[in-house]
Amino acid sequence: MSCKTPKNYTLVIAEKSKAARKIAEALSNNYSYCKKFYVNFWIVNYSSKYYIISPAAGHLFNLYGNSSFPVYETEWKPLWQIDPSARYTKKYYDLIKSLSKDAQEFINACDYDIEGSLIGYLIINFLGDIKRAKRAKFSALTKEDILNSFRNLKPLDYDMIHAGIARHKVDWLWGINVSRALMKSVYTLTRKRVILSAGRVQSPTLIHVINNTVKRELFVPLPYYSINLTINLKNKEFKITIPKTFENKNEAKQYLEEIKKVGEVTVTNIELKDAVIYRPPPFNLTDLQLEAGRLFGYSPYLVERLAENLYLNGLISYPRTNSQKIPPSVNIYQIIDSLSKSKRYGSLINTLSQITKGKYIVRQGEKDDPAHPAIYPTGELPYNLDTKELKLYELILRRFLASMSTDARVRKQEITLRIPKVDIELKLNIQSLIYKGWIILYPYTKFSDEELLDVKKGDKGRIVRANSTMKVTKPDTQRVSKIQLLKWMESNNLGTEATRGRIIETLFKRKYLMSKGKYAYPTPIGIVVTDVLSSYFKDLTDVRLTSEMEKKLNGIISGKFSENEVVEETKKLIEKYINEFENSKNDIGTKIGKILGLLEYKKCKYCELEVYKDDLCKYHLNAIKLLKDNLKIWKERTDLTEESIIKKLKKLNTAGKFIRDVLNTYYN
Repeated sequence: MSCKTPKNYTLVIAEKSKAARKIAEALSNNYSYCKKFYVNFWIVNYSSKYYIISPAAGHLFNLYGNSSFPVYETEWKPLWQIDPSARYTKKYYDLIKSLSKDAQEFINACDYDIEGSLIGYLIINFLGDIKRAKRAKFSALTKEDILNSFRNLKPLDYDMIHAGIARHKVDWLWGINVSRALMKSVYTLTRKRVILSAGRVQSPTLIHVINNTVKRELFVPLPYYSINLTINLKNKEFKITIPKTFENKNEAKQYLEEIKKVGEVTVTNIELKDAVIYRPPPFNLTDLQLEAGRLFGYSPYLVERLAENLYLNGLISYPRTNSQKIPPSVNIYQIIDSLSKSKRYGSLINTLSQITKGKYIVRQGEKDDPAHPAIYPTGELPYNLDTKELKLYELILRRFLASMSTDARVRKQEITLRIPKVDIELKLNIQSLIYKGWIILYPYTKFSDEELLDVKKGDKGRIVRANSTMKVTKPDTQRVSKIQLLKWMESNNLGTEATRGRIIETLFKRKYLMSKGKYAYPTPIGIVVTDVLSSYFKDLTDVRLTSEMEKKLNGIISGKFSENEVVEETKKLIEKYINEFENSKNDIGTKIGKILGLLEYKKCKYCELEVYKDDLCKYHLNAIKLLKDNLKIWKERTDLTEESIIKKLKKLNTAGKFIRDVLNTYYN
């Protein structure tokens, strides 16, 4: 075939070049590889019809409004016209515009999700003819999936299109108006133009990180005492901490002496119980992000990008899914057969076959997604993957195989021990893996596997060692990692599986957060912006209201809400706060202008934040108060001097940063 444009053809819009190539290869071996405006496209003769497959570059259109404030009216414009960094999209725009002129029909073959539905719709609506358009739905870029979708073309999915339009408008209206409010407040006082951003999901997420971190950094560990025993039972030694703790050192010491006098334990009960360790369901995107973060330290956004590369290479199904289910339409046996021919994975498939005796039943999870199944390997064999891509692919592969393996079984032995006269009961728990099942295929999770004890009621054990140890309390809130933040966003219904990772990265890009090791820490500007948003835009940044809006946006797909009513509700809420903003803009501008160094202010002696009282910001002022109050508790519970207590606290990494700052200077 040549690159001469055929007389009658259907124009197929793919989301990216790799997807366009996969579609062309699936439709026919007889295709032309062409180029125009420096962009590759393909001409295919399939089923006696001509198809031209053209890639987009993701979104070619975006919302645009004038530079006024506030702004409530918006329109769609080519992305290259409104965003200088997106000039590269013009060549894709020009190609599709040129190819649309003589197209008889149009097919939206972009990713089957809200964004893909919207991308294809906008392109066909503005450059083609929406009345002659259809939708191709596939969950993997395999020949079988693509051919099946072209044999069963659907009408355009307007439920998802309207949901996409509403989401973009709501996010645009929220982000542009609140961001401009922040920037205008600074400009009014300093005449300096600065870039500040806020977002419907971004801002509640930032506020959560700051509030969580502030609470963590104001934590003062308190002492308590525990008693640790080493018990010899049946010539084996076991370390047990008694369940009782003591606030006072002398109480612990007295109790310890009583235990030492007795010197033995008696077995009063033995329970044996078999339990099932169920095989896991296949991954959805959030589960994959959490597991890859735990195992490899990958950020949620990196996992999403790596997974997309694997999808575009035809190695896995569509990754932006919430489903933990594999439907019957996925040919599991065909995938297994294909993987069994691989030198790298053949032995793994052989192990699965031996475990299941050749019968493969996927354990379905609870979560579902109407658009896509759980993530699964397509059976195409990987090549030329970099290290990170390969590790993620094999994680997905092993999880998929584990989901259709057999459940593991454990035997649990609980031995109850009593210390005579002291009247305290101890539990000794031993677990033995009696059948590994899926654990053989998925070695990323470790389970205790010990030999059970041959013991009966009345048996005696010796207390070999007994000592009292001072421990300190741990904070209720832990420092936040990107993975923990992703989990929090999902549990609070903020954003979607396709947007959460990107939103987290945006907080770092805007320099509201910074990384220290694997944890997220607030910057001074992040703390001040959070203070402003919480004080002056409270409802707009409330987690509950943001979650409710998320439900309404998703409800457009099911017809519970309309695009117009959700957008109008957003406009009214924003208008209320923008009107109130006029009375507060000088206060907001002063706070932000100072932390940006545009206005003079007196800094806290410990940090960059503004002095609240006594040369201290409000956080360090609170730290001193908390420290004084907790030093009294330390003295009551221990026999340590204040100097010794301070030395101990300085060494404890569980003490919050604000507390440590005060310890290192205030008490020198």
